[in-house]
Amino acid sequence: MPYDITMCGGGDCPIKKLCYRYTAEIEGRQDFFGSIPFDFVQNECEHFWKDAQIDAKIRLRAYQIWENAGRNPHADSVAHWQQAEREFLEL
Repeated sequence: MPYDITMCGGGDCPIKKLCYRYTAEIEGRQDFFGSIPFDFVQNECEHFWKDAQIDAKIRLRAYQIWENAGRNPHADSVAHWQQAEREFLEL
C-alpha cells in the first residue's frame, strides 16, 4: 500500500467498506484524516476511492443475481448492482 495517501478510520461512514482509504492494509506508519470526511448532508465523500477488489466482488455478485433472475437481457442491471452492493455492505 502506498504511504503517500491519507487513510480513513471509517467511523460511521456508510460507504467505508467500498473505499480503498478504509479497506487497504496498513503497513507501518500511515497518515489518517483527522475526522471522517463523509458529508452526511450531501451523502457523499470527496475523498472516496473505489476499492477495485471489492468492486470486482460486487460485479460478480450482480452477475449471479442476474443469472438467478433468469438471464433476462432486458433486466434492470442497475437494480442488480445495487442489490449486490447492499448485500456487501451488510456483511
